[in-house]
Amino acid sequence: MNQTLSTFLKIAVTAMCIGILLFGVGYVMVDTEADAYELEIESVQADLPQ
Repeated sequence: MNQTLSTFLKIAVTAMCIGILLFGVGYVMVDTEADAYELEIESVQADLPQ
């Protein structure tokens, strides 16, 4: 019983760590792309006639 619980907890902790890592990387990627898109939109708006 103890070994089964220990194995389950090891797998659960590993899965959580992988999920957190992937979420963090994805969040940074989306944030970077959003910033680049915002700069592009602002540059287009600056070129529009008033």
